[in-house]
Amino acid sequence: MIKNLLFAAMASVIFCSSAIAELTTMKKTAKGSGIALFHQSDWYNSQALLKVAAESGDSTAQYYLAEAIRLSNRYTTAEAQKWYEAAAEQGSLYSMLRLSNEEDLCGAMGTCSGKTAAEWREQVLEKANELAEKGDTEAMTVLFTAGQGLSWLEKAAEAGDSYAQQLLASAYKSGAGWFLIPGSREKAIIKWFKASSEGGNPRGMFLYANYLYDYNGSKEDIAYWVKKAAEHSHIDAVGTYAYKVSDPSNELGYPENLAEAYGLTLLLSKLEAGTAPEDANRLLPELEKKMSPEEIKKATEFSKDWERSHAPLSYFDPIYGY
Repeated sequence: MIKNLLFAAMASVIFCSSAIAELTTMKKTAKGSGIALFHQSDWYNSQALLKVAAESGDSTAQYYLAEAIRLSNRYTTAEAQKWYEAAAEQGSLYSMLRLSNEEDLCGAMGTCSGKTAAEWREQVLEKANELAEKGDTEAMTVLFTAGQGLSWLEKAAEAGDSYAQQLLASAYKSGAGWFLIPGSREKAIIKWFKASSEGGNPRGMFLYANYLYDYNGSKEDIAYWVKKAAEHSHIDAVGTYAYKVSDPSNELGYPENLAEAYGLTLLLSKLEAGTAPEDANRLLPELEKKMSPEEIKKATEFSKDWERSHAPLSYFDPIYGY
């Protein structure tokens, strides 16, 4: 009898552990899929998936869920505010920063309650300064975003943060900072875009390639970083690369590869948001005219293989965007 009860208890523990592990895996999968859809600008379909992880207390999912709700409604609703606050209470600096925005319509419409934007601003600056002094590069980037000076972003970039490096290069490109010696601004932009790219930042890679293209950089470097950004699933880079390899006379010197062009364009056509699927659907018929049914079949298989072996397609928009 005792043996039977012991076996039943052990089985129960094993079953419960398995169920908990399965539930945890499900939440992680939902979070990953939700964030992937969010980064494809699919702010509607991402919400249900993000909510699974957000309700379990995941602060990252809570922030992105709030962002998706805000972006799909064009202002911070009471529901979005709830998730920003949940994430902020767990230390999410970007959530605090969003709640500190005095220009959001939620204030004018009277849908915001709780702490005022001024109180959130005081809290995010205090917390970010505390963390930045300890070397936290995200906190440094938040301080820059909160208008506390370009020097914070420069410190984050110098510390090796590839996201901050891309933001710094973009800031310099937009005219931020002082450069007395002619040509030094351009050198700084190239330095930080290159550092970001070499640090593995897909947005940095694509912006670096674009900067080189606009300022007569070497064809080889431009081609390298466009392809590298595409390999890292940057949507715009994938579209650019696919279009170039569909044309044997492309200016970047890529050899024609209709299988890659069709397969990658097919992937883009399946996205639910953004301009990429529209462009892809216009290009697909043109590619089909150049290909046999067998070639199209092989290209479709290439598309499936590529999707399995690469990270989800993404625009890699800034964390604190729009």
